[in-house]
Amino acid sequence: MHIEGSGRFVFYAQWPVALFLPVFFFIGRGFVGAGIGRLGFLGIAYGLIVVALLLVPPVLTLFDREVRRARATRVAYDIASAVLWLGFVLGGLTVPDAGDSGPLDTALMTWFGMTAETSAAMFAVSAGLIVLAYLAALTFAIMGLTRSRRRP
Repeated sequence: MHIEGSGRFVFYAQWPVALFLPVFFFIGRGFVGAGIGRLGFLGIAYGLIVVALLLVPPVLTLFDREVRRARATRVAYDIASAVLWLGFVLGGLTVPDAGDSGPLDTALMTWFGMTAETSAAMFAVSAGLIVLAYLAALTFAIMGLTRSRRRP
């Protein structure tokens, strides 16, 4: 668990990304061609919970002495964070939504003409990826924290 140059980007980007990704997932996908229905409305409440959850690993990295001193995160945490972020983007492009008039097209349905079933399957994969990557980022943040607290 060493620190590389990519960690500097993640160290600073993890804060705005934790705010941006839920906004994109629930509302911002409408700017790239997806229809926004009930999920956009419910995203106001759920988005706050998601932001709070996404801020837990970055807060934990602040308690890692080595990370704070270097102002760069560890490589394993960087990889988990990148996968998490990509999972959120893919999820935002494929999440199924519905309005009063029925199902709405996702961004990938609009762009490539894919079926709703394919988009839903891609969303299921991205949702699993989000959960696994979040757990990995949380685990790596805790591992780095405990490693930096050990006596030399």
